[in-house]
Amino acid sequence: MKMSIASRRELIRKVKGRYLKAKKRQKTTILNELVENTGLRRNYLIQILSTKKDLSFKSAINRKSHCRYDGTVIAKCIEIWKIFDYPCGQRFKPMMEEYIRILEKWKEVDFSKDMKEKLLSISSATLDRRLKKTRHDLKRKLFSTTRPGTMLKKEIPIRTSSWDEKRLGYGELDTVSHGGASASGEFVWSLTFTDILSQWTESVAVLGKSRGHIDEGLDIIELSLPFPLLGIDPDNGSEFINWQLFRKCEEKNIDFTRGRPYMKNDNAHIEQKNWTHVRKLAGYKRLDTEEKRLVLHDLYRNEWRAYKNFFIPNKKLIEKKRVEAKIVKRYDVPKTPYQRLLECEGLSEERKSMLRALYDSLNPVELKRSIERKLKNL
Repeated sequence: MKMSIASRRELIRKVKGRYLKAKKRQKTTILNELVENTGLRRNYLIQILSTKKDLSFKSAINRKSHCRYDGTVIAKCIEIWKIFDYPCGQRFKPMMEEYIRILEKWKEVDFSKDMKEKLLSISSATLDRRLKKTRHDLKRKLFSTTRPGTMLKKEIPIRTSSWDEKRLGYGELDTVSHGGASASGEFVWSLTFTDILSQWTESVAVLGKSRGHIDEGLDIIELSLPFPLLGIDPDNGSEFINWQLFRKCEEKNIDFTRGRPYMKNDNAHIEQKNWTHVRKLAGYKRLDTEEKRLVLHDLYRNEWRAYKNFFIPNKKLIEKKRVEAKIVKRYDVPKTPYQRLLECEGLSEERKSMLRALYDSLNPVELKRSIERKLKNL
């Protein structure tokens, strides 16, 4: 017959004194009897019998009764989380108050007073833990079609260290193919620029990556930026390393540097955006018609740029150091590119006022609905 927990504890308490005074052979006999009667493991019994302190068996904690955030709170978290592009807890937590304010302003989600207090008090670690089951891993290996450019490599300097991130208007440039599993024929390409200081990102869609198309796309990006374009840093692809783009940058006094061949970390900012701003939107399917290019381009120039730049926060690395065998990284508080621009001294007050007015007119939920409607056409 199986002993109850209370009976086991009482038996162990009675035997403990005799066990401590016993010799080795007697201890073996006592342990054999206890293992047979209680069903407990031998090593566990040795551990609790060998200590000279009084035994104090703690009651098991009923964690469900201490759970502050019930299903309704987590369901509300998931609702907000999906609207704002599934951020991790460290990016979600600092923006929670602003997200609640925006959703209440546009009357998209209702929040009771108690619900708001719980949502604002929940930690980033708890958010990650409670949202883990709902998160979907969408990472895939990119299909690279970059071909190294052979011209002008001696004329265009290599940037071996990060730009001074206190200067606005210096960014990285890259293309992403939408050829699916094949690189044959002509298909759509995404051209993306991201500013290093503010993380403000602009994208355009072009059909083929000829020099003329890349040149035209860069003109659109330059006109769309809320600050002057002062420097570009692409990879070594032939769409960038050519006389046409080189001379254009010289005429406009735009700094033109390049990363080292096959060193993606030289363009870490834009490589990250290739996933968050391009692949998460357009996926990996083949887009090879002008109609599909127009749909993607329309998204880039309207809803997508507003949604990502005004409402989706990002973290920036502010310190990296070696501690013994480990590399320790420290990041700043997550902010949206819009918030970073408002803090930037290099941007005029007139431009900041325009950005504030645009931000106040945007409903993120309506932007998300419009994005999903247009994506069906792709």
